[in-house]
Amino acid sequence: MPATTAEVSLDEYLNTSYDPDCDYIDGVLIGRNVGTQMHSLLQTLVVSFLQHLSKRHRLGVFTEGRLSIGGGRHRIPDVMAVEKPYAKGKVVVNVPIIVIEIKSPDDTLDDILERCLDYDALGVANIIVLDPDKERQFVFVDEKSLRLVSSITLTLSDGSKLPFPVEEMFNELHSENDGPE
Repeated sequence: MPATTAEVSLDEYLNTSYDPDCDYIDGVLIGRNVGTQMHSLLQTLVVSFLQHLSKRHRLGVFTEGRLSIGGGRHRIPDVMAVEKPYAKGKVVVNVPIIVIEIKSPDDTLDDILERCLDYDALGVANIIVLDPDKERQFVFVDEKSLRLVSSITLTLSDGSKLPFPVEEMFNELHSENDGPE
């Protein structure tokens, strides 16, 4: 489980840089597990895919940005996309249309589920969890659980349904990793 630190005020959290950045849950900083190379590469592939869609579907794509959940809670998704236009500021306050968490080896499914419950309470339509080490993909469903799936389709607010090419991303992870050491 991520380490926690002493309680801090919301103002202090919003005006302080942490390395790595921390979630803020009810006045307590919650450390995030540091990703591996596979985590980072997958995050890059996901962002590249979403950036490709961003103009046509009017999306703003963020990596590791602070997201206001409300009620004294801020999370830092690995990747999120919000519809344009969105409010500019220190933290994302618009409800993302897509949130993607990439599992690090030290993350537990319980920790990830807690994050997904916050995103669901906020009203995020597409909540995805990717595990680059085991090449698994999950979607958050039924307002309470993660479901292991073989494919993912993103649903945008305009009704567009877009296949999310996770298998191609996992394949690219291996091709990136096949070069000389």
